Amino acid sequence: MSESHDLPSSEDLDAVAEEQRVAEATTTKVNSSVGVCSNCNAPAERICTHCGQEFCSECRCVTHEMSSERVPIVDEDGTEHRGERIRLIGEGWPDALQMLDSLTDEQLEERIKGLKLLLKRAIETSDYAQISIAAHEFKLDYRRHSRYVASMKRREKIQQGTIRLNNKKHRVDASGTKQQIPADIAALMKLGNLTYEQAVSMKTLLGKAKP
Repeated sequence: MSESHDLPSSEDLDAVAEEQRVAEATTTKVNSSVGVCSNCNAPAERICTHCGQEFCSECRCVTHEMSSERVPIVDEDGTEHRGERIRLIGEGWPDALQMLDSLTDEQLEERIKGLKLLLKRAIETSDYAQISIAAHEFKLDYRRHSRYVASMKRREKIQQGTIRLNNKKHRVDASGTKQQIPADIAALMKLGNLTYEQAVSMKTLLGKAKP
């Protein structure tokens, strides 16, 4: 019996060919035009095939080639500890770490300065983003709360039998028909913060009290 194997489809082959074409095109671009490194502004000699940014021979793309991820610290028995562990998942980490052995003390000091500046900018960007996110979320929550409060007040007025349409106060009777409230009743409702029924009763009592 012959053993069957899953061969790549024509779509897979086309995708691989397209990736190879992009890689060759980006390499040609770097060789034909002198750009600057996205990290240190030195003359560019290579390009990140993921995003197209140009870099010198020593720098790598932080987003793709030097990417990392934070994972929880868990023992073999499943016990989870506080804090996180950083995993190096970018394809450029091995070459970057091995290259340190070839640098002189002066080159190491210069790179340390550049990395500290990069860290400073990253912290500033993080602070700005966190403050801006908090401000935007506060404004959004405030507006939602304001709309909720307004809708609850309107609901209370409807439950009391009165709503305001076109700056005129109306009463909704049992049949659902809107009836305009007389001015004297509306004045009593506003003066004593009364419902329509309470204002009508008050007017009746005041009328009976007249000599």
